[in-house]
Amino acid sequence: MPISSCFFLLLPVQAPIMASGNLPLIIMDHLYSIDDRLKRGRPPPLLKGADEDIIIDEEPAPEAIPVIDPASISRCCIERGLFPAVPLFFQYPCSTSKGWSEWVDRELKNPSTRDILSRAGVLEAIFASKACDIHIEAMTLRHLVRRWSTETHTFICSWGEFTPTLEDAANIFRLPLCGSQDPFHISLTPEDGLKLETLRRGAPTSPSTSLRFSNWIQFFGNSDRDEPCRLAAFVSLWLGRFLFCDFSQDCLHGRVFPLALVIARGSMIPLAPMFLGHLYRLLDQVQFLEKEAAGTMAVETFANSSFLQIFLWERFKGIEVSPLPYSKAESLVAPDENSYVPGGLPRICRWFRRMQRKGQNFLELLDDVEKFIFRPYCVLSEGFSSAPLYADSIALVEALATSAQSCPLRREAFLSAACLPLPTFGDDHLEAPVRYSPYRVRRQLGFDQGVPSCPSYGDSLALCKIFWTNDSVPGDGRPLALALANRQRIGNLSKAYRIYWNRCFASFSRFHAAHCDRLIPTIIHHARLVSEDKAISLSEKRNLPFISKSGEIVGDFSKLKQKLEKSGPHSTGKGTAHGKRKRDESCSVGKRQAVKGPKKFIPKVAASGPPSPRKAFLPGPSRSSNS
Repeated sequence: MPISSCFFLLLPVQAPIMASGNLPLIIMDHLYSIDDRLKRGRPPPLLKGADEDIIIDEEPAPEAIPVIDPASISRCCIERGLFPAVPLFFQYPCSTSKGWSEWVDRELKNPSTRDILSRAGVLEAIFASKACDIHIEAMTLRHLVRRWSTETHTFICSWGEFTPTLEDAANIFRLPLCGSQDPFHISLTPEDGLKLETLRRGAPTSPSTSLRFSNWIQFFGNSDRDEPCRLAAFVSLWLGRFLFCDFSQDCLHGRVFPLALVIARGSMIPLAPMFLGHLYRLLDQVQFLEKEAAGTMAVETFANSSFLQIFLWERFKGIEVSPLPYSKAESLVAPDENSYVPGGLPRICRWFRRMQRKGQNFLELLDDVEKFIFRPYCVLSEGFSSAPLYADSIALVEALATSAQSCPLRREAFLSAACLPLPTFGDDHLEAPVRYSPYRVRRQLGFDQGVPSCPSYGDSLALCKIFWTNDSVPGDGRPLALALANRQRIGNLSKAYRIYWNRCFASFSRFHAAHCDRLIPTIIHHARLVSEDKAISLSEKRNLPFISKSGEIVGDFSKLKQKLEKSGPHSTGKGTAHGKRKRDESCSVGKRQAVKGPKKFIPKVAASGPPSPRKAFLPGPSRSSNS
């Protein structure tokens, strides 16, 4: 069953697949605590400094709109007892490949190459990738991913919803929102056809290492070699490594080659919606695998953890990490005076090699609306630049406004707020539309949030073409001019929305309280499922412990063990010891010590009937990781 359709495959709440007996103990992520559940029973608070004049036209009644299905949220399913929290491993490679920075420097010193990449809208994005080294706080990301709703494509917290938008993709990765070329039906010239064959053969080394990042850089990035497809090969690695990496942390996929050939001749591709749709699909896939494996195996994902980590740092106050000042960021991306540097450094450069404090309780920040930054990109940092979504430009469209005076908008700004499907690659590497829900997170765009009602526009595949054609954008467009006229505007909540959100949390409460038995596994083979043996290796390598089937905390984490022993068997496991923990990747399995009274996973209502025999579950293909 294709993973691209996983958000259509939610298990019914009324009739989930039940276990016929008590399953054996299974892998548990000790960092997850059922005591840190979503806060329920309160309407979302109003924001300090929010605009008092709420402007929402034709808002539907709060009772007329379906509430969010709690079965679409992994955290709700875990708290109900449908399956335990298994370790999530983020396999996306978060540091640059050896030789990539030098290759970027050589290419960008050429004015002709810079002109081509500038016309394609990717010059700043490729420049920023040369030193893209992002420290990942996996414990934080685990909590974040488990708040993802596969139904709404938003993260759920006590005060409402938030999600990465096209505005985030344009600002964090500096990707173009629009294009001039259909990325899924590319016509190649005979010359491009020859280049494509060269790219498909990959670096001419042994067959087992062809298309690997390191070999690719050594061959095509060799300054003594003048390959006709050198620029296309350069762009291919950037696309496959930084945007569409989903099956290996060290190999290219040939689906990016046609895109690279188009970009190498200066044509623009709508990479922001393609990347964002790709990210949404991989987040859906994590929950799909959690449910289908029913907590019997760990899950790994190639969701772009660098983007997610920077998204959190940009969007939340209180996370203890400090961005780089301009001078230090410049020294990382421009080590010598001959290096190309754009007029303003992309904002992502502020976060290179930054590290947040270990053990911080992210859940407290997540559920505090005052900690969320709704419009981070409207405040410019000295020396850094943001995507000019709100600047004056000749590429304008007119939008209706509820205010007396109409305001022209950039097409990109309109698209970022329109309820259009995101075009991206499906499992068959062909076009697949993905749900985009800016109407549910309107305050992130400066609008007032009313009861979410998504307009229906018809054929999803046809709508995707708006991103690479000049077709008119469907949508009401009523509040857009008002919001974009003022960079500092913070949207407010309507009374009807507060009623709707209370309905959502009442539904969550009923879901938690309902009788349930643990789900039984319905999938035994998948490349992203991880056996316990492999999970032990990954956990020790990354200092990410978990509770194994035997009830032991895997790994030599003495401070954490002492804390759990002191707190007893009812410990919530909310945090870890403060300060930087010493990494020890050489600890052996034999040195692992049992924890006194480990917290076991016990469903709320035990399954009845005779015990069922344990099935054999085979791991996916083993892959190493440097992330």
